[in-house]
Amino acid sequence: MATFAAERRAHYGFTLIEMIMVIVLLGILSTVLIVFIITPFQAARDLELRADLVDAADLALNRMTRELRGALPNSVRILGPGHIEFIGTVTGGRYRRLPAPGGGSDLFVPARSSDSFEVLGGLNDAAQVTARAPGFDCGTAAGHCLSVFNTGQPGFNAYAGDNLAAITAASGSSISYDRGVSGPAFATHSPQQRFFVVDTSVSYVCSAGELRRHAGYGLSSGTPTLPTTGGELVASRIVDCQFSYLPGTATRRGLVSLRLDLAEGGERVFLLVQAQVLNTP
Repeated sequence: MATFAAERRAHYGFTLIEMIMVIVLLGILSTVLIVFIITPFQAARDLELRADLVDAADLALNRMTRELRGALPNSVRILGPGHIEFIGTVTGGRYRRLPAPGGGSDLFVPARSSDSFEVLGGLNDAAQVTARAPGFDCGTAAGHCLSVFNTGQPGFNAYAGDNLAAITAASGSSISYDRGVSGPAFATHSPQQRFFVVDTSVSYVCSAGELRRHAGYGLSSGTPTLPTTGGELVASRIVDCQFSYLPGTATRRGLVSLRLDLAEGGERVFLLVQAQVLNTP
């Protein structure tokens, strides 16, 4: 009889109450796991993702503002949603307009289609100036051009080829230029005797979730025809771009406002920066 009772107890399973208690305990452990372990890890992941998005936007905006501050005066323009264009410069300075007291000075004369002139105080970064063939088809990687008194108005608009001439030679003290056709290369003097060495045309374009930089495609008075492929990838994960420009006046700097919205993994951030650009021609 005792042997039978022992065998009977050996075959007992879990009772319903025991099963319910195990389920409740597992639920409590799961809640503790989610609240105290998984949630902090998820929060740390979200924080890292937001920081990565902020870094990407900040890097792109810093690059854009750095280039915009060196743009040719009155060359910044908004060509559409998420499309900003400007003409880059390498260097600049002031030219000699009137003879020096001792004579022998090389003056800048706007009416000449080709000439050379003395740079007052020397030309900074002269080694970076690249000569090109005579002409005024500037804005490409073929070489640099000279720009004087670009106001953006008709007759003084670099995008239309006004007041531009190819730089054929440059040194620390002088510049030679040649428009390549007869007639005045420049319409008038700059009131402050300023000149700029023009590099290439530059566009930043937001499209298909990417911000790309296009350069060296030439100058056009209308919306430029950008390469259909390529361009340098500046930022990805873009969901919105907002660019605006207040040109100011010839004695007041223009203001460029740039906003980028980036998103990934349910996280979204935006950065807004403003940059002042020189508009004194």
